[in-house]
Amino acid sequence: MSSRKLFLSLRMKFIILFFLLITIPFFFSGWITYKQYSRNVENDAIAYTKQIIDQITINLDRYMKDMDRLTLAPYYDNNVIDILRTHVSSDRKGSFVKSDEAAKMNLMISSLAIDRSELQSITIFTNDGIIFSNLQETIARTWQPADNPWIKDVIDADGGLIIIPPHKASYYIEQNREVVSIARVIRAGSTNEHLGIVKIDLSEMSFQKILASASFSRNSRIYVTDRHGRQLYPLHGQVELTSTGNTISFEGGTFITATKQSDYTGMFVTGLIPQDDMKAGARELIRSTFLISLVSILVAYFIAGIASSGLIKPIRHLQVKMKKVKKGDFRERAVVTTHDEIGQLTEGFNDMVMEIERLVKEVYESKLREREAEFYALQSQINPHFIYNTLESINTLALQSYQYEVSNVVVNLGRLLRYTVDKEQKYVHLRDEISFVEAYLEIQSSRLGIKLKTEFYIEIGHDYLLIPKLILQPLVENVIEHALTEETVTVHISTRLEQKDLIIVIEDDGMGMSAERKEYVEKHMYAEQNVTNKQRFVERKKEFALRNVHRRLYVLYGEGYGLFIDKTTAKGTTFWLRMPLIYEEEN
Repeated sequence: MSSRKLFLSLRMKFIILFFLLITIPFFFSGWITYKQYSRNVENDAIAYTKQIIDQITINLDRYMKDMDRLTLAPYYDNNVIDILRTHVSSDRKGSFVKSDEAAKMNLMISSLAIDRSELQSITIFTNDGIIFSNLQETIARTWQPADNPWIKDVIDADGGLIIIPPHKASYYIEQNREVVSIARVIRAGSTNEHLGIVKIDLSEMSFQKILASASFSRNSRIYVTDRHGRQLYPLHGQVELTSTGNTISFEGGTFITATKQSDYTGMFVTGLIPQDDMKAGARELIRSTFLISLVSILVAYFIAGIASSGLIKPIRHLQVKMKKVKKGDFRERAVVTTHDEIGQLTEGFNDMVMEIERLVKEVYESKLREREAEFYALQSQINPHFIYNTLESINTLALQSYQYEVSNVVVNLGRLLRYTVDKEQKYVHLRDEISFVEAYLEIQSSRLGIKLKTEFYIEIGHDYLLIPKLILQPLVENVIEHALTEETVTVHISTRLEQKDLIIVIEDDGMGMSAERKEYVEKHMYAEQNVTNKQRFVERKKEFALRNVHRRLYVLYGEGYGLFIDKTTAKGTTFWLRMPLIYEEEN
């Protein structure tokens, strides 16, 4: 027992189709768009971060060069050098400072600190423990090397500029401030003698001034480290930055990172941008696009539901009618409500049902006629012999009375009867069909007294080609009924070959047809609509015979074969028949 197939309504198929063709591709394309957009934003953020870091590095180098110039200022002030020489001995700890020395040192240091509000202090340390600074009230007067371990790095630099990472400055009175400093050993120009140390303490404000031009996202961060990796900024919250590629995992998040090393100071500037901040715009775009698209899809589904109802309703109506016809009720007709393909399908269904109903009636009637024909056939078996014998007797009497014209008509009539009575023969040789046409024309000429001349141009070898029986007579009859004039009309019947087809041309020089008439005859001849018995009777003497000839050839041989009108003929009318070459009758 075969399993029952799952039934899906047409509406459900439409919904599934919309889902497969619209919804899934939309979400898939949205996901790809989001990924591509995020990737592009990330690449742009990396490039932008590198540009900002480059700019910060340039600003940092410029600032450090300014600090470098500040630390070199004591070298160019003789008063400062002379004062430092008086305090060069480290054995004179806590020696007395003269007022003029303090005034000169304070004047020079204060001049360096003008318009430098971001600096914590500028301080000069002497060898004998004296401190000179621009801050008179918050810095101690003396210092001890043991309390300041940074002093070793400054001395080891041997006069070079050194950047001291965040450290506790013990020489501030209020508290041990944590500062980043720039320091240099001061030496005598001639003897290279160690005279003291100049030290500039920087606050976070100093770096913030440098980084003011940087514009990152709200949660972005910037770190500055020296050449040894020691963090200089921020001063508080030391972190370990280890990145692989362009991203770094930091404090439970992922950051886009870019690092630049200063060629002047060797410091590293590192910028971090959270990926969440970077993708916030992409998420907002996707969110708004998703909401708009979701509303659009819902509206589309709603409209599609309404449209599908209008589409499915006539189909269901047609389905109901088909079920009734299936049960044998051929009187049912579907109502045509649309003018689209469904309307055409409904019209075709109605035409089909009408044709089935007509064919059923014809089959029923034809069976009745077949029974009557069988009955009359039994009665008329002797009729052909009786007619032939009677015609032979008439012909003998005509010859005895020297009525040769009557004898000729009788002979031709006998030939016509013998040709038409044989119903088993469907195909005849072309020469036999020509002989039949000649006999028919002689009888018509004698009966009607018409002026008709016939010329035959049959190519050699075409005489024994097989053609359908009684295919030429309707065309000759058409000439007699429609083309005769007061003048003698000549009918030309000729043959030719085109590839593997036989062309028989029937042309006359009679009264002919207008272009409109040819269009009408051609349209009727090729039409396939059903006609009633009354129509057949009326048209039998007109275009119905031509249509019958064309349909016979079309049914026998298929597309491209049949009867055709030559529309280029200026005088008279020309028909031509196309049929395949047949040399022997096919069983």
